Amino acid sequence: MDRGWYLRVVFVLGLAVFVWFVLWPSLDRWVPAPAYLKKINARRISPGLDIRGGLRLMYEVEVDEAVRDRRDTRADQLLVAIGEKIGVIPEGEAPDRDTRAKLRERFQIEKQGSQRITVKFKADSDTGKIDREFVKRYGDLKELSRSNKEIVLEVRTDFLENIRETAVDQARETISNRIDALGLRETSVLAQDTDIIVEVPGADETAFDRIREIIGKTARLEFKIVDDESTFIEQLAEIPKGFEKQTEYPSAGKDKPKVASTYLVTRGKNARQKLTDYVDSLAEEGKIPLDRDIRIGMLDPVDDEKKHKPGEEAWRTYFLYSLVEVTGQDIEDTWVDNDPQTSKPIVLLNFNDAGANKFRKLTGENIKRRMAIILDDRVESAPTIQTEIGRRCQITMGGYRAYNEILNEAKNLVIVLKAGALPVPIRPANEQMIGPTLGHDAIQAGSIGALIGVTIVLVFMLLYYQIGGLIADLMVILNLLLILGTMAFFEATLTLPGIAALALTIGMAVDANVLINERIREELRAGKSARSAVDQGYARAFWSIFDSQITTFLAGVVLFQYGTGPIKGFAVMLIIGICTSLFTGVFCSRVLFDWVVRGLRVERIRVG
Repeated sequence: MDRGWYLRVVFVLGLAVFVWFVLWPSLDRWVPAPAYLKKINARRISPGLDIRGGLRLMYEVEVDEAVRDRRDTRADQLLVAIGEKIGVIPEGEAPDRDTRAKLRERFQIEKQGSQRITVKFKADSDTGKIDREFVKRYGDLKELSRSNKEIVLEVRTDFLENIRETAVDQARETISNRIDALGLRETSVLAQDTDIIVEVPGADETAFDRIREIIGKTARLEFKIVDDESTFIEQLAEIPKGFEKQTEYPSAGKDKPKVASTYLVTRGKNARQKLTDYVDSLAEEGKIPLDRDIRIGMLDPVDDEKKHKPGEEAWRTYFLYSLVEVTGQDIEDTWVDNDPQTSKPIVLLNFNDAGANKFRKLTGENIKRRMAIILDDRVESAPTIQTEIGRRCQITMGGYRAYNEILNEAKNLVIVLKAGALPVPIRPANEQMIGPTLGHDAIQAGSIGALIGVTIVLVFMLLYYQIGGLIADLMVILNLLLILGTMAFFEATLTLPGIAALALTIGMAVDANVLINERIREELRAGKSARSAVDQGYARAFWSIFDSQITTFLAGVVLFQYGTGPIKGFAVMLIIGICTSLFTGVFCSRVLFDWVVRGLRVERIRVG
């Protein structure tokens, strides 16, 4: 005798109990859950932005910067590869400062626009060594033109879209990692064309400010050597009004303990932007040497000849070698600590093995020179290298501010460094504060409507199909528990489109039970026993139910693949609902029917 239905009944009951305990903490507002359960089960269904209200941010990814970065990367690679080809650099060795000076005597690399690289040679023989096969090694570059002493290369057009799409995907992933580090699991981060949309439900204004700061920080960390021997700034003939030149006397190597180094200073409101704009104009006009760079940082009041007040804005320039040998990508770990000398927060960095080797080489070759630590184009500090440094480095947070303000900035920096730098800058495009009133009203009206509708359906099923209707009602309730329990288990966010999909799947679950009950009724009218009618009813109804559900499932997959935002939320709920509807409508309801006709041995089952 088949007694397998016993185990199936136990399985269904056990599953129902498990799902209820997973879901119960999410329903604590209406059905208070025990303290021990809330302690061991922290999973919750989170209300979405349209229900709870919150902040909606839209950022535009500056995808053209991704193309420019690819061009710059290829330019640096070409510098080394061409140096090896013409015999200036031994194969496999990184060029030092003296080697780069020899390279400049043989050729120069100029960057034009966002895609173009021009290589200018001093000798025709060197040009001839760079053939088309050499260029083909870089699959995303193509040769535009060639003369006796010049080769013009450009990033291929068919690679541009891929570069842009990759930049958007990487930016979205980085922002998601930063949000996760804040513990905001309810936040949604979506990519749409070249835009990234961040939705933060229910946070307060203080939290919003921190989120904006962390999301918007590019977190590009670079280490560059300061060229204190250069007279470039000193020789600038005309500088804007409000700018001035000052001189400091740092060390420029073991044999040069004191050199005169000139830099620009500007003070007052918008001082940073004014100095940035001026430096950018020098670069656009081609006045800055190709192997040099100018960055800006806050001016320490102690170093200011005019001794500006600590609360006053003052910014200065640093003239640097453009070579970047160590970046934030070489970091293995980072954390906040206190500086034992100043008792102020600092950020400590641990480099990975490759980064430690590069940092050891960089510092070992530049002892008694200054090294600029640059974060998002701003020089945070420029300490003098006293000895070779290996795995660890520290960043001193700039400015004379309150301890807590510096500490918060240090913590935010650790978050973004751990999550990784954005591949390209992002620009705020739109910001909306969404109140919960609309969502609350919609939920209230929708809940009342859904409750009335479901109640009418349940009552109708019970009256019309009797025992079959009771089983169908129980399956609808179990189906609802399974859907919500699944959402709670995965800590999903419930939105208004998700509620619409929930109502749709409940209706589809009822439809499956109607088909089964009608098939069983037909078998009973044909004079078959209750057990035979149940067996034949399920066998004949299964494929009709499966076909209808699978077509809707495929529609949900298409909506999820090509939809965005709310449409994806609707599709996910629809797909989950279809799976649970099939499970409850075909398997679980069959278990209850088997219990009635086999366990209770009911000879005549009422299905209307």
